[in-house]
Amino acid sequence: MTQQLPNNEKLIEEPTYPEDWECCDNGCEEMCVYEIYRTQKKAYDEQQKRLKLLDQIAKPI
Repeated sequence: MTQQLPNNEKLIEEPTYPEDWECCDNGCEEMCVYEIYRTQKKAYDEQQKRLKLLDQIAKPI
């Protein structure tokens, strides 16, 4: 189930690192499972940083 954030952004699930058998070793470049993982992980990490900042801002001191 996809969770909706207050800014209408969808919560990104942490991607799972691909298994060795998932790579076909054909040099797929941007379609390689490892490249797809890297792109998804970057988006996930960036969103997590934003959420931590929002959480810190929202907490009263």
